[in-house]
Amino acid sequence: MITHGFDDQGSQYDEKGNMQNWWTADDAAKFKLKTGGVVNQYNGFTMFDSLHVKGDLTLGENIADIGGLAIAYDAFKMTKQGQSNEKIDGFTPDQRFFLGFAQVWRLKDRDESMRMRLNVDPHSPEMFRVNGPLSNFDPFYAAFNVKEGNKLYIKPESRARIW
Repeated sequence: MITHGFDDQGSQYDEKGNMQNWWTADDAAKFKLKTGGVVNQYNGFTMFDSLHVKGDLTLGENIADIGGLAIAYDAFKMTKQGQSNEKIDGFTPDQRFFLGFAQVWRLKDRDESMRMRLNVDPHSPEMFRVNGPLSNFDPFYAAFNVKEGNKLYIKPESRARIW
């Protein structure tokens, strides 16, 4: 995915694929500040009542998921269906887009496997690969009229915004 070229690891490589710092110190500091919000948000996600996602471990994938959702949505909005308002089965095109996004990540994993993954996998558990990016994405709020008090609501000024 192209967004990996601009995550916490991909950004360390130049245009020729050489590991070389090509960012200014100011750009790197701003990026770290923005990605710190992603780390903190994902650190707050829990499973089994007390096991937390490791935001630092999963940062690269979380950045890619957030960016990938935005790119996919922009591409969708360029399609005929994305530009229409036609409801199908009671859902708007945008709602169907987000439902499809969520369905891609459906998974049932054994508890033992998920406990291990929380400690070693650089990918967040699938439910957070959905809820994390969507809770930061303004078009999702508009599509489902998400308001303060709803489970996925995050105040606009607290949403992770990297790009």
